[in-house]
Amino acid sequence: MTKDALSLEPRSIHDIASWHAHIYFDESTAAQSRIIRDWVTQNFVVEIGPWHDQAFGPHTSPSWYFGFTKEQFSEIVSWLSLNHNGLRILIHPNTDNPLADHIVAGLWIGDRQPINTERLPKSLKALGEKPEEISPNSFPPGLAK
Repeated sequence: MTKDALSLEPRSIHDIASWHAHIYFDESTAAQSRIIRDWVTQNFVVEIGPWHDQAFGPHTSPSWYFGFTKEQFSEIVSWLSLNHNGLRILIHPNTDNPLADHIVAGLWIGDRQPINTERLPKSLKALGEKPEEISPNSFPPGLAK
């Protein structure tokens, strides 16, 4: 954990714009990861991110993510705890501070893995950006858009 990721004041849950779940895999577990991806798209209205066969951004191994709302947190984290197929999953909030979101506030299912902190800003606001709101692109049958 980097010293820059720590806070001197409590952070407010109202700062959370959305959540990400990053699912990590390697060559031997890619099929398991694709199964989880299919299950997620069949069961949740979420934002499915791209599939990365190599390390991407701050993520040091192949991965993909899906974004979900604050209101979905309990259901999705509970579901992932039962259906992670033995894979490593990082679940983190999206706030103004991506560094702290990934390193301090992140929750892990399965083993932790290194994150490249050099690619994570401490403040999006300082860069003229906002925390990520999700844009659902997965609409299972029977669930409204």
